[in-house]
Amino acid sequence: MFLVVGVGCNGEEEAVDTQRQNIERFLTSTHDPRLIAQADVENSLEYQPAFYERLGYNIFRYIATYYDQGRELRREVKAGDKVEITYVGFRFTGSKFTLADVYATNDESMLAQLEEAGLDGQYWETEPLTIIFGQGNIINGVEASLNGCREGDVVEVYMTYEEAYDKNVVGVLPKESPIAWIYTIDKIY
Repeated sequence: MFLVVGVGCNGEEEAVDTQRQNIERFLTSTHDPRLIAQADVENSLEYQPAFYERLGYNIFRYIATYYDQGRELRREVKAGDKVEITYVGFRFTGSKFTLADVYATNDESMLAQLEEAGLDGQYWETEPLTIIFGQGNIINGVEASLNGCREGDVVEVYMTYEEAYDKNVVGVLPKESPIAWIYTIDKIY
């Protein structure tokens, strides 16, 4: 007698796995600049190679200002800090972002582009978004990406829908959409 046991992923797990693979593929082949995994930095022949970090299983972060001179002297985000950011939230499609992918922003220049394309921006705020780091008052992937960042950093964070909004419905995004945020840390206090 033989016992056959089937092990497989349910549809949700498969969706997250596919999103994770698509994000990594984008970062290493389509993203400008092309990125390497943080684990590969020490073996790179390139001076100061652009890299992404994996934060947990479903979050990927790229700090565009990582190698900036004097960065280490700027204030670092710590638990309990108030952090002001200017951001653009995109629905991640696996391709370079377009205006059609924007679902949220407080960036004045992006809002101007959206208005030029026909969006009524009167309900969008352009004040910096203020969060208290460590209190969970922003989506999981963005909060996780703030850890270790510094004032003035330009950060890109890519995440599966589980780290973005989990099972909560977000009306402006198709169900289970991965997202990306590109943000600047304007102020830490």
